[in-house]
Amino acid sequence: MFLDDEYFDSNEFKDILTSYEESVSSGAPIFMDTDDLIDIADYYTMSGDHDKAASVIETALDLDPGATLPLVYKAREALDKGDIDRAKELSASIIDKEDPDCKLLEGEILVACDMIEDADRHFTQMAENSTGEEYNCLIYDIANVYLDYGMNEKVLEWCKKSDETADNDILDLKGRALFGLEDYEACVKTYNTLLDKKPRSPRYWSTLANAQFMLGKYLDALTSSDFALALDTEYKPSLLLKANTLCRIGNFKEALEFYNRYNKLAPNDAMSLMNTGKCLLQMGRQDEALDYLRKAAENAEKNNDSLLPDVYETMALAYGMTNDPGNAIKCLEKTITADTPPNIPQTYIMMAHVLFENGKPEDAYKLYSDAIITSGYDPDTILQVLVSLLDNQQMERAYLLFKMFFMSVDENYHDGYSYMALCCWELDKGDEFIYYLEKAVEHNPGEAKTVLSQIIPHEMSAEDYLEFAKEEFKAKKK
Repeated sequence: MFLDDEYFDSNEFKDILTSYEESVSSGAPIFMDTDDLIDIADYYTMSGDHDKAASVIETALDLDPGATLPLVYKAREALDKGDIDRAKELSASIIDKEDPDCKLLEGEILVACDMIEDADRHFTQMAENSTGEEYNCLIYDIANVYLDYGMNEKVLEWCKKSDETADNDILDLKGRALFGLEDYEACVKTYNTLLDKKPRSPRYWSTLANAQFMLGKYLDALTSSDFALALDTEYKPSLLLKANTLCRIGNFKEALEFYNRYNKLAPNDAMSLMNTGKCLLQMGRQDEALDYLRKAAENAEKNNDSLLPDVYETMALAYGMTNDPGNAIKCLEKTITADTPPNIPQTYIMMAHVLFENGKPEDAYKLYSDAIITSGYDPDTILQVLVSLLDNQQMERAYLLFKMFFMSVDENYHDGYSYMALCCWELDKGDEFIYYLEKAVEHNPGEAKTVLSQIIPHEMSAEDYLEFAKEEFKAKKK
């Protein structure tokens, strides 16, 4: 079950945690309620202290071997690891089979087995036997199970069975499901409603910021992140989101400050370490970037993280920028041997990029061609090749290829216009710059703001900049 950070920040929980930790450190016997021990285990899990969490659960089972909650906790850990048989075994060992938490676990096991209709029938029977506040709590728990398995449509279906307008927790679940369904506009609306009711929630502000970021509304995302950080200066999701947003709009110096603040609180987060490295690369600080990227790779390898190929690709870019093509190619080869299935066209493009940077354009063009052919002439792959050419200052060649590219894609393809606008800007093709900027703003304003971050002022949206640019070019022609 999801627990709000606010409970863990409360004096009530801090007193419980202190009492437990003092007993552990002194070796004194621990006499605590099972519910409190489960909360402590949840806290340790959220903090990344999985060994401590496991120790708390064993303590709870020592105190009460047949207790429902510790066994449910262990069963859900088994489900997280894909060990359904172990989860069933632990479920069977629960003494009180009528305990709602036991029954909820039985339903979750059905979901894990992809027996969704059976799970729905099981959960519906539970709901029919519940009333009042108990009913609302059960609906929340059922919807939360489906959320944990990424079944966002089912989350919305179950949320409708409760009064979401009166229950913040249910409305919060709905918002998270909408985010998972990439309905970011509806997600923003949902969290604005929640914030009207509870404006001092850092998590609500942070989730709102995340949805705004996904919509390309970067200034709104920064503002929402600032509200979250005003309420909690060390709220990790907002620190990271603000860093990512600042990086996206090209404010790398300030982004680095927020990455550093986040990394102090979460020093082993491979994603943040990789993004810090990317930020440093944008600032021309390749050696420092490589230090962070090596740490990112180390942590991703340790945790068998699917992020590992992305880390190696970024390391390859860094080595390429330091004129070390040998190590760059080695990093890219690791993306093919990593456990995660490789994106072969992407790897070819990265290898070509490194070769281009190191004065081997003919070899690079061969790999660009291989990437496009291997992808089956996928438009996204072709666009990545063109972006690589832009990065390597091949403006004239990129300009001509972009012309051909836009004639080949259909009207539903909305990416790439910002890159062509950038190309026209660099080649001083004013009228075409405006034309492609209009296309970019119409089809993908978020991409425009990101790609043209060195042109569009931070405080200005892509739409406002388009109108400003039109007036500027009109004035130049007079």
